[in-house]
Amino acid sequence: MDSGLLAAIVGTAGAGLGTAGGAWWRGHTSVRTAARLVYAELTRDSAAVVYFRMTGHWAAPALPRVAWDAHGEAIARRRNSASFESVHRGYEALEIIPALADDTIDEYVRDQLLREPVNWLLGAIKELGKIAKVSPEQIRETTQRLNGPYTAAGRLALSPKFRTGVIPLSLQERIAVMGTEIWQVSESSQSTSRPPKPRSAARTVKSGTLQVIYDAKNRKSEFVVARTTGDSATGDAAVDETYEALAAITDYCKTVLERDQLLPKPLCAVVHYAVKENNAWWDGEQVIVGDGDEETFGRFSQSLDLIAHTVWHSLDEVQSFGYFGESGALNESFCDVFGLLVKQHRYAHLAAETDWVFGRGLLMPERTGIGLRSLREPGSAYDDDLLGKDSQPAHMDGYVRTGRDNGGVHINSGIPNHSFYLLAVDLGGYAWERAGRIWWDALVGEEGRKDLKFTDWARRTVAAAASRYGEDGEEHRAVIASWEGVGVPITTDD
Repeated sequence: MDSGLLAAIVGTAGAGLGTAGGAWWRGHTSVRTAARLVYAELTRDSAAVVYFRMTGHWAAPALPRVAWDAHGEAIARRRNSASFESVHRGYEALEIIPALADDTIDEYVRDQLLREPVNWLLGAIKELGKIAKVSPEQIRETTQRLNGPYTAAGRLALSPKFRTGVIPLSLQERIAVMGTEIWQVSESSQSTSRPPKPRSAARTVKSGTLQVIYDAKNRKSEFVVARTTGDSATGDAAVDETYEALAAITDYCKTVLERDQLLPKPLCAVVHYAVKENNAWWDGEQVIVGDGDEETFGRFSQSLDLIAHTVWHSLDEVQSFGYFGESGALNESFCDVFGLLVKQHRYAHLAAETDWVFGRGLLMPERTGIGLRSLREPGSAYDDDLLGKDSQPAHMDGYVRTGRDNGGVHINSGIPNHSFYLLAVDLGGYAWERAGRIWWDALVGEEGRKDLKFTDWARRTVAAAASRYGEDGEEHRAVIASWEGVGVPITTDD
């Protein structure tokens, strides 16, 4: 698939150049012809950069610079030094960027390092396009491919407020790559863009409101209030499902966690955001709920656990975990766990009877899978031609070391997820009663949370179980066994 995609990108990058592929005029090369030849070469070479930015893989062992070597002198002789230097820097960028494909470089650092060479490449393409008199529309199309919405989405996903989409970037990439129009700038291609704020809920809803649902009406701004606390059902499935999800979250916090409100303001959500939006996330103030494209995903509002997952990302305690490596995986796992606990509480599911599938029902019937993640059997949620194979490990023996996905936060979260499952089933009854309380106590304790390892979290949960239920009691022993079951040793402070 990789070679086919790269060929498609290269073909698209070279399309529309007309005579730019090698015209000779009256036995010598004019500045314009030289610029067109170099422009064609540089845009084709930039296709490898586009592919790298989409997938994280460098697929071109060497990039040609024949046109530049042959005709760079003509540009230098007949244009000013600034013009020549701009193009020269573009070729320098093509020598720098492959070095950043090293998997040991984490995604955030790599993105920062990419910015300057990509800007050099963009400047060279624009300068050559101007000399070659390439149409502004074609130049804009070429530069948009190189610095397109998928890269903006990737960068925003690295910010704590925007990394919380329930669909990992790796799956978004696969969906974009496998789509029939890989260069189409659709609404869903900008899924992590932060929407404009709606009018303040405090000014638009009555005092004491606990939930507010806004309808974006397939736009990205000008949201309107669709339903608030106490209102009757609207008949709009997305509005009513999201309202019931926020109400279930509020009820869980009050009755199980004895916390009147999860946040010191109404829980807000926006439905019908953009067109065919294939994600849901916490944008820093509210839940954004996509309608899905009805080809890969259905309505995100239908998954109560998914909505709860996004809301849990809003907690200061969860955000303080950070979002890289094992600490980031714990961040994701905590939201998965409490997303499912809210669902189990809402429907009174016993730990031994529930399916432990996160996002069940979200995948369309054409897709092969049961949901986004499985806590019972990490790695088994889907195995699909479009989505690929669920890569979550259930044990430290399968821990994935990668610079992508912020160090594998959506992948390695399968390990603490499975530990919680083992604990909940071992204790029996309702998972939120004892297993959930232990996880919650460990989260809201006084210790710091940033840059935690799985061993740190294991130690805290063991301590929380001993504190609440007594040392060497059933719960204490069960927590220890749950971490042993996933290959995470219990460390001490000594």
